[in-house]
Amino acid sequence: MRISLVIVFFASFLFAEVKIFATKAVDSNGTITLQNPIIIYNNSIIQAKHGLITKKRKIILNDKVFVTYQNKSVISANSLIAYSSRNIEMNDIFFYDKTMEGWILAKSSLSKNKNIYFKKLYFSTCCIKDPDWFMKARSATYNREKKSLKLYNLTLVINKIPVFYLPYFYVNFDKTRRSGLLRPYVGFSQTEGLLYSQPIYFVTSINTDLEITPTFRSMRGKGVYTTFRFVDSPTSKGMIKAGYFKDDKDYYIRYNLAHQKHYGYNIKYERNGLFTAHDALYMNLKYANDVDYFYLDAYNYRFNDAYLSDKLITSELNYINVTDFSLYGSYFKYFIDTTKLSNDTTWQILPQLNYHHFLSKKYGLMNLLDINIYNYYRKVGSNFVLADLLLPVSVNFSLFNDYLKFKITELLSSGYGFYYQTASKKSKYTNLSTQIKLYTSLTKAGSFIHIISPSLILNLKNYSNSSIYTDLMNVPEIQNYLTFNLFQIFEKDSFKLTHTLNDTYYLTLKKYSDLENIFNININNITIEENNRYSIEKKQISYNNIKISYNNELFYSFISHVYQKNISEAVTVGITYNINTYKKVYTEYSYDLNNRYRKYWLLGMKLNKKCWRYDLSFKQSRIPILEEDGISYRKDNIVTINVELKPIGGLNQTFVFKGNK
Repeated sequence: MRISLVIVFFASFLFAEVKIFATKAVDSNGTITLQNPIIIYNNSIIQAKHGLITKKRKIILNDKVFVTYQNKSVISANSLIAYSSRNIEMNDIFFYDKTMEGWILAKSSLSKNKNIYFKKLYFSTCCIKDPDWFMKARSATYNREKKSLKLYNLTLVINKIPVFYLPYFYVNFDKTRRSGLLRPYVGFSQTEGLLYSQPIYFVTSINTDLEITPTFRSMRGKGVYTTFRFVDSPTSKGMIKAGYFKDDKDYYIRYNLAHQKHYGYNIKYERNGLFTAHDALYMNLKYANDVDYFYLDAYNYRFNDAYLSDKLITSELNYINVTDFSLYGSYFKYFIDTTKLSNDTTWQILPQLNYHHFLSKKYGLMNLLDINIYNYYRKVGSNFVLADLLLPVSVNFSLFNDYLKFKITELLSSGYGFYYQTASKKSKYTNLSTQIKLYTSLTKAGSFIHIISPSLILNLKNYSNSSIYTDLMNVPEIQNYLTFNLFQIFEKDSFKLTHTLNDTYYLTLKKYSDLENIFNININNITIEENNRYSIEKKQISYNNIKISYNNELFYSFISHVYQKNISEAVTVGITYNINTYKKVYTEYSYDLNNRYRKYWLLGMKLNKKCWRYDLSFKQSRIPILEEDGISYRKDNIVTINVELKPIGGLNQTFVFKGNK
């Protein structure tokens, strides 16, 4: 039987309705031969040049087989055999799915239910023609429902070079949260050895999750940090973090540490609209037996010792309520000084109460009001209470048809404090000053644009009186001074200038501050940035920072010079060369002119494409070390490896190799 255009409804085949279209169909002893068949079933469309429907209800397609599924994935193959809707084999296939933004080339595949099983495959998210990177695997499983890909016995190939082998690799393209292993963190230190931290992530509910991160430092010790996060309302969120790290005994003894065990916790919570629509709560509570607890955090794979410099651990609890005209606030601060054996004498602020009336205009006057009350508390010793007030009142006038503006401000600042558990003298201060400001802003537009905004401020101390018997009160210093400020912008064609000039003359002291001169000039591809401070009294430059750069499509280069009188002077040069649209190499060199030594040199390469990016660099720094017999230097070598295979993840590591003196 010959049919020129056929539609077949085949209900028993796939246990669902199937529509088969063809330009020609020939039935021979129960086997139907199809030309240009199109099969529609279960949100899928299958096309081919030739096809067969066998007596056993099996569909065989070959020659340019093309499958689309839910407008999300596309498959092309040389042949297809469908035993049922849940059992489909294909050979020599190309698979693309929008969810994973990548493709798979495979020798064969088997589709069962929600899974597709691939054999002898290549996977990448780069351009299919000569991809920058791909994974070659013996087999793989892609789950359409979970949007996950599992690869077995794979080799990562970058720029046609095999980089490493993995027996198993799992990647999930779904943006929804799910439990599993997160990216590990690896680092190296010459004193603490290899660092390895492996976060384990648990989705505990729709609005909570838990992260447990064991961390290991091969030459120091091991520990674990745990973070629990939650969202309890649309306008609030919180976090509870705790950790423990124990040093090895030999490390503890070698470096004579105060503690062998380091532990602590951190509780954060913030909420908008706690009692009303216009209030907010912020809480950040911290505890640690020493600051090494923060330094040893599992995520500090770069060994950033900035955590060790601040010996003060601060906890905060703040609440504010805002109305149309005012703000009411209460702020609690609790300090732990890790240099002390006991914090019984450490001052705590429990609490600070604040009232702030926003800037408003009444009877032609602009004013605001700020009042604070501080309760300084300590467990041992008398406590102190302090109240201060700030009240500026100003009036504005326009002169000469708005070409000149005039503003006068009266400023009252006052404070009062006393120790309330013992008989002592009261501390207090009162300051009253007047500030007069003349200013304008003029614009000229035509063949060029010029905006100039000069101002002149005169500040006069009218009254000042203080009697202070504590170090907890900071009395604002009122000076008689005259300040000149100029800001301007000039643009014409490819030329653009921004310029700021300001200086202050102290009337009572009869001395000038440093004249500050800042400008930025752009001329075509050239940029000049200058920040200069000139001492009028000494008639010399106290600070200067100038940078000249050139930028075009091919390369970027700069030279900078930084000078601080009696402190430092250094010159730095840098060049970035764009190899192509995606790749660039860069280098920098910095030299200390004062001490006549190389500060650092840097060499790196960057690439940024749709499917991957990397930033690889090597930096050698000379670190000055002050010793009894003078200054010596230590060479540190820093290797940074930042590679991301989009969208599956990557590696971001910095290795610091501290050298000898």
